[in-house]
Amino acid sequence: MPHAPGQLLDGFPLFRSRSADEARERVGQAFSPHRLAVCGGGQALEVCHNQVALRQLRINVLSYGAEVEIDPGERGNFYMLQMPLQGGARMACGRHEAEIDTQVMGVLHPRAPTRMHWSQDCTMLLVQVPSHAVDGRLIESSMRAGNGYGALTLSRRDPAVAAWWQAVLDLTHNLHLHGSYWMGQPSAQAAMEAFLLAGLPSLGAAHAEHRNEVPAGRHELCLQRARAYIHDHAHEGLTLADVAAAACVSPRTLEVAFRRRYDQSPLGYARTVQLDRVHQALVSAARDGRPLRVTDAALQQGFVHMGRFAAYYKARFGCAPSDTLRQR
Repeated sequence: MPHAPGQLLDGFPLFRSRSADEARERVGQAFSPHRLAVCGGGQALEVCHNQVALRQLRINVLSYGAEVEIDPGERGNFYMLQMPLQGGARMACGRHEAEIDTQVMGVLHPRAPTRMHWSQDCTMLLVQVPSHAVDGRLIESSMRAGNGYGALTLSRRDPAVAAWWQAVLDLTHNLHLHGSYWMGQPSAQAAMEAFLLAGLPSLGAAHAEHRNEVPAGRHELCLQRARAYIHDHAHEGLTLADVAAAACVSPRTLEVAFRRRYDQSPLGYARTVQLDRVHQALVSAARDGRPLRVTDAALQQGFVHMGRFAAYYKARFGCAPSDTLRQR
């Protein structure tokens, strides 16, 4: 029988509290020291933290009952896989941000400085995995902090992620109902833990394939950043990496977002901006009777290959750039 998310593992209470100071201390003992702030006025904390400790892994169900900001700074030496049972959260690691909800898992990396903002209704299922317990599985699968993603998202749309997520849910519900039986059998605990650890390589493979994925709601933000950067620097000879870094996403994610919105690549969009500016300069010179060479106008906007520039220009405006200049 399904249980309300906030009630999962109630047979394994770690603590209950309405005090921010106590919650900060107790959650800090379970995970890592952090700062905790309640957002907005009039919200009262109702902290509920349940935990099942296997041999090395910890399965937690945590809710604050209020909108909170959590800043652990540099976290401890463990991975934290975050699966919202309800509500959602926003995470930031350096200049990278991610949003997680009931369809998007968050992966926090060992020693990675991370900040989090949990919604008032957020109840989180957290699987805590010490670095030494993974035997290199996450490292070999590219899920490591060194790739620049201190906080990653993995979508439940990926079959490997969906399968592992469901396995964690099923195991947690089983422990909720029959935990006293299973926890009395060390061999069963070892088998549960081995089962969960065995699924981590599949998550790493999903990360390698989808690590650049951004929830749909974040595409608009990365597009805004990318467009602003392109319009400011289009004349400088941009690379895809330049634009992706300015948008705070990976090149692959940026390509996907631009093709969905504009049916062209980010560099194709930048070339359009360059061409439009050359066209405006030629039209203005023609109108005002000012002397202007096509080559100079093209070079000012970052075009260095005149043959390619002329072909791009004709494809966009239906005429040669010199024809535009002659239309006085």
